[in-house]
Amino acid sequence: MIYSVTLLFGLILAPLLAHLRGWKPAALFFTVAAVYAASGAISFAQIQIAVSQVREAESANHDAYYVVSHGHFLVNIGIAMAVFGAITWGQTRFGAMRYPALTKFLFWILHIALISSTSFQGVLAFILPMPRRYIDYPEYMETYILISSWSAFLSQTALLGLLGLLLWSIIAKWLAR
Repeated sequence: MIYSVTLLFGLILAPLLAHLRGWKPAALFFTVAAVYAASGAISFAQIQIAVSQVREAESANHDAYYVVSHGHFLVNIGIAMAVFGAITWGQTRFGAMRYPALTKFLFWILHIALISSTSFQGVLAFILPMPRRYIDYPEYMETYILISSWSAFLSQTALLGLLGLLLWSIIAKWLAR
């Protein structure tokens, strides 16, 4: 629980401070990538501690999806944010960044949607019972699943918008030569 609160606090506070200080869009992506990477590393350490405490008789729990998936999920998001940070840094460096305010706006939509998606996945995986079959889910979990699904849709929409905007900026710079 403390880990989740710290993760959410870091994911909200770090880019918010960078945004309020007026940093470039690349800094927003890099700060979030650093927080996700650190959280993924902590998650991997927690997983190793938990797996080392499982008795040999319970070896079926060693390879379960809920043991290995969360850390990889965080690290993958961190890598994607670092790639976007490198792209936006390159555009800023070479003068191809056409719409920094719109890039920051799409960053915030993507980031908040990813936070809601990952936080609800954490609630589903670690606090509430996680059945293996879809039909075994209780009725009250429908709200969590809908929020997670809609936030995933929103993050994918923002991701496509961000990719289109960055590609448009590169093409506009190339055509302006």
